[in-house]
Amino acid sequence: MKVLLFTHKNDIDGMGNAILAKLAFDSVDYVLCETFDLKKKVEEYLKNKKIYEYEKIFITDLCLGEENLKQIDEDEKLKGKFQIIDHHKTYEDEKYTRFSFVQVKLNNDHGLCCATSLFYEYLLSNNYLVRNDAIDEFVELTRQHDTWEWKNIYNNEKSRELAILFDAIGINGYIKFIYEKLLKEQTFEYNEIERMLINNKKIEISEVVEEYLDKIYYKNILDLKAGIIFINYEYRNELAEYLRENKYDIDFVMMISLDRGVVSYRSTKDGISVRKVAEYFGGKGHDKAATNPITSKSKEAILEILTTK
Repeated sequence: MKVLLFTHKNDIDGMGNAILAKLAFDSVDYVLCETFDLKKKVEEYLKNKKIYEYEKIFITDLCLGEENLKQIDEDEKLKGKFQIIDHHKTYEDEKYTRFSFVQVKLNNDHGLCCATSLFYEYLLSNNYLVRNDAIDEFVELTRQHDTWEWKNIYNNEKSRELAILFDAIGINGYIKFIYEKLLKEQTFEYNEIERMLINNKKIEISEVVEEYLDKIYYKNILDLKAGIIFINYEYRNELAEYLRENKYDIDFVMMISLDRGVVSYRSTKDGISVRKVAEYFGGKGHDKAATNPITSKSKEAILEILTTK
C-alpha cells in the first residue's frame, strides 16, 4: 500500500506518527509540516494531482480548515482515502468532526490523547500494525510528554528524555533511531549512545535556561500576567517547566521564536488557559500549551504589547 502522511514536524508527537507509519506500511512518503503551513502543503499535492497516486492519505496532529475539508468531502476519489487524526480542542466542534474522515479525540480511558496514541489505535484496529511491548511503551512515553502527564501525574523522567533525545539528534536522526530501535527490540530502553546524547543535552539545556531567566520581560496580556521572552524554539518547554516548577509570579510564559516564526504559550499556573491567548493572536492549541504564527497582523499586536507601558 502506498501511503502519504502529513504530520507536525516540531515535536515527538508529530514524529511518532511518521515512525508508526514506516512500521505499518511498505511505502510511505511523509510531509513534515509547521503548525500553520498544512493547508499550503496539502494544496500543493492537490494542485499537481500527485495526491491521487496514494491509496491512503493521513493527516496527524494537525487538521485542515473547513474549506479544504469540504473540497475533499466532495471528491469521491479522495474522500475514501483520507483519514485525519487530531487531538486539539480547536477542532473538536461539529464544524470539523461532521466529516466522516475527521477524528478528533481529546481523551480516553488512558488519559489525555495525543496524535501518536490515536494513530496507534487506528493502525492496530485496522490490522496495519501488530502490537508489541516496545511500541506500546514508545507510544505511551510520547503521549505522556505531549500531554504533560509525564510531569503532572507520573513524574516519568524517561518520557521527558525521549523529547530531549529528539532535540539532541534532530528530526531525521530521531525518526531513523527510533524506527530501527522498534524494528529490532522487544522493550524500549535507551542504549549507551542514546543515554550519552540525552545526558549531554540535559547539561546544555540547564545552562541555556539559566541564561534566559535574566531576559524575561513582564507584561499584562488579556488580564493575565505574562513573562515574555525571545527564545530559540527547542528550549520552549524546558524554560516553561522551570518557571512553573520554581513558581515564578506569572500566569503564563509567551515565548517568541524568530527561528521558527512562531510564538509559543505555556501556562505556569493551574486553571490558566493559554489557548485563548493564542487564539487572540490568530493561533490555536491546548489550554496548557498553544501557539500562533508570526504574521504581519500578529507582529503588530505583539509589538504593541511590547512597547506599551
